[in-house]
Amino acid sequence: MFRWCRPATSVNVVLVDYEGHRHVVQGRAGQTLRQACEMNGVPYVKDDSLGGGGQFDAVRSDFYTESLFGEGATSPQSHVVVSNEWISKLPAANSKERHIIDTYVPAEDRSVNSRLGTEIVLQKELDGLVVAVPEAPPVDTYEYEHEYEEDEYETHDEDEQQHA
Repeated sequence: MFRWCRPATSVNVVLVDYEGHRHVVQGRAGQTLRQACEMNGVPYVKDDSLGGGGQFDAVRSDFYTESLFGEGATSPQSHVVVSNEWISKLPAANSKERHIIDTYVPAEDRSVNSRLGTEIVLQKELDGLVVAVPEAPPVDTYEYEHEYEEDEYETHDEDEQQHA
C-alpha cells in the first residue's frame, strides 16, 4: 500500500464534563484535542482565538530574534484536566501554556494536571486518554428584542418627501 494512502490512526479520548457525563471523542493522530472535539461536534473544549495565535519572539542566536505569529497557546478557554494515569504520557506544557493556565484559569479550576486542549496533540499512544472538562465560564449574550415594522420606514420616507 502506498504510504500516502494509509488510513489515519484513530485516537479515542474520553471527556468527562462538569456534570460527570462521559463523552467519547474520536480524533486522528496529529490533531489537537480541540480539533477532534470540533470535528465530532462536542462543544466542551473550545478556543476563542479563531485559529490564530499571538505574536512572540523566538531567540535563534545572540544576534537574531525571529518574530513568530499565530503559533502556540493563546486562550485559557480550552482548559482541561488530564487524569493522573495519563499526565506522564504527555509532553510537558511549555512556558507559554503554563503562563496562560496560571494567569487566566481560576484557581479553583486549576490543578497540576491542567493543560490546554489546543496544545494536546493526539498520538496513537494516547488512545484512551481521559480528561475532565471544567465548566466553561459564562458568556454574556445580548439579544435585540425590538422588531421594526416595514410601515415605520415607509412612513418616515413619505414624511421626508412631503417636507422637501
